[in-house]
Amino acid sequence: MTIDILDKAHEPTAEELADSIAGAGGASWRELTAFLAGNLGAKAQIAYSVCSGQPGWNLKYKKGGKALCTLYPEKDYFTALVVLGQEDRALFDTVREDYGSYITGLYDKCRLFNGTKWLMIEVTDAQSLAEVENLIALKLRK
Repeated sequence: MTIDILDKAHEPTAEELADSIAGAGGASWRELTAFLAGNLGAKAQIAYSVCSGQPGWNLKYKKGGKALCTLYPEKDYFTALVVLGQEDRALFDTVREDYGSYITGLYDKCRLFNGTKWLMIEVTDAQSLAEVENLIALKLRK
């Protein structure tokens, strides 16, 4: 079923959000949400964003009150917002060689906002999916 992620009047289910992403992107979404819920025990919340940068329905994940990521569905892929605080950034700097040029490039270009870096990562392939999982796991290492 195709949904309109900008239709604020219809709150989609988590399954509808996943179904709105075509092909391999939908499979990657399901893999990441299974990792977050199963491996990490994170809780999901469907929310509507009016942010001009990424408006529409999304899926936010938290664990123990700590925000882990927000997932924004697109047509053939999805975007994962991962916010790295000061401690997260210090940890990232010690393992940055474990990440590819896409993630390190985003990280280096991202400006600091109140001591945080807001990484908007387009998950389009297996490598970007694995690196998002690693960034989220990094946030829980502290």
